[in-house]
Order: sequence, then structure tokens, then C-alpha cells
Amino acid sequence: MSIRRAGMLFTLALFALISACSFKTVYNRLDYLIPEYVEGVVTLDDALEQRLDERTVLLLRWHRNTQLKQYANWLQSLQQDVNGQLTAERLEQHIARMKQFWLALVIKLNDEMAYLLPLLDAEQRKDLFAYLDEANEEFHEDFIDRDNGERIEDYAERMIDTFENWIGELSESQTRAVEQGASGLISTAEQRLARRLEWQQGIRDILASSDSRYDKSQRLRAFLAGFEHDPDGPIKEASGHNRQIINRLTVEMAESMTLEQKEHFTSKTGDYIRMFTELAENR
Repeated sequence: MSIRRAGMLFTLALFALISACSFKTVYNRLDYLIPEYVEGVVTLDDALEQRLDERTVLLLRWHRNTQLKQYANWLQSLQQDVNGQLTAERLEQHIARMKQFWLALVIKLNDEMAYLLPLLDAEQRKDLFAYLDEANEEFHEDFIDRDNGERIEDYAERMIDTFENWIGELSESQTRAVEQGASGLISTAEQRLARRLEWQQGIRDILASSDSRYDKSQRLRAFLAGFEHDPDGPIKEASGHNRQIINRLTVEMAESMTLEQKEHFTSKTGDYIRMFTELAENR
């Protein structure tokens, strides 16, 4: 599905879920884990499984050889700014750079989907869309079927967890600042689900057409590329509003960090800088 690009705060949360050591272990097993995940969604025949394995190896080789060192350099620059003086302007530059990384990865993933999806037979397509339908229901339950108070509480908890993963325990004033920021965030869950359904229906229509595999692949590539930019409208407006709140909060948090929190952040980012560098060098 189209992967929406969030703010730096939430992307950093992905790294914080696991330690650098276990992240490195998982990364080195992605050539096995990715095909295993796909096989949990659709049943693969031997020929398709082989193609998936081959494409996964190529994707991971590209990522290791071209992206990981850039991640390390980006984190090193962020580390220096946070330990010095992180301004709103510099934060915007860091976010813009991170979005470039994310877009490069999404483009590669879309290319792989455009190549592999036309190879699915009718039964495999049925499995795929049944899986996506179930995921849509879960998304609705988790992000739409909740009142405003629950939504704000969830935002605050996620943001607090993210900050504490990166800088350690927050002070009472820092926690209040996060809670206040969370109360101003605007939900775009309903609009995003509608766009997600539109994306899935477009893929469904292309795969169900009588076009050749090559033509389906070309149509998918063009279609998927069009979903990597939010159109003007409620989603874009709300995302801009939310980004301003999160950016302002991130700068405020950096300015209020204690010496202990700065040491925690330096240690945490240092672990990932080392990990990305070692992975890029196949160590």
C-alpha cells in the first residue's frame, strides 16, 4: 500500500522499537523475512517464490549499498544540531532530507510491486485483497472508531514514548508540553482510509484487466507513482498543521534537554550511526 511520509518524530520511533543490535540482526535476515511475510499473505508457487527471492536480494543490495551510509550521515548531522542548537530551520532541513530517503525507498518498493503483482493468478489476487480488506477493518477500528479524547490520549502516549526512547525520561514540564501539542493535532484517518481504498481499487482494476503482464506492469508503475504526493485538500492541510505542531514541539524539547538527556540521545543515535555504517560495509 502507499506508504505515507510522516514527520521525523514518528519515523525515528521505528528505530526506537528495537535495540540497534537486534535491528542489525533483523536487517541481515530480511532476505528471508520479506519472502516469508509475503507467503503469509498469498500462497506462492515455486516460480513466483524464486522471482520474489531474486527481487528481494536485488532490493536489499540496493538499499545496503546506497542508502545506509546516508542514514548514518543524516543521524550524525542531527546529533550535532541537537547537541548544539536545533533551530526550526535546521529541523525542516533534516525532515526534508529524511523525506528524500523515504521517497527513494517507496519508489523502489513501488517498482517491485509493479513487477510482481501482474504475476499473481486469480486465486493469489483473491488472497491479497482479502488480506487488505482485513487490514482496512483494523485501521478503521484503531484510528476511526474512537472519540476525540481517546485519539488525543493515544497521540500523547505515542509521542511521549518516542521522545523517551530517544532522550530518556521526560520532566513534568516536557510531558505537559507533549500533551498540549497532542491536543492540537488533527486526525486525517478517515480521509487516508478513503485514499487507501482508492489506491487498492485502482490496483484491483488494473490486475483484473485483459492487458498483458507487461502493460499491467507499466500501468501499475504510473498509477503507484501518482500516489506518492498528497493532493491539495484536507489531508495536505491537516498534515501541514500537524507538522508545524510537531516541529515546534521538537525544537522546544531540544532546547529543554538536560545534560543527562543529551547524553542519552548521543548514545542512542551513536548506536544507530555505528549500526548503519557496519551494515553498509557488510560487517
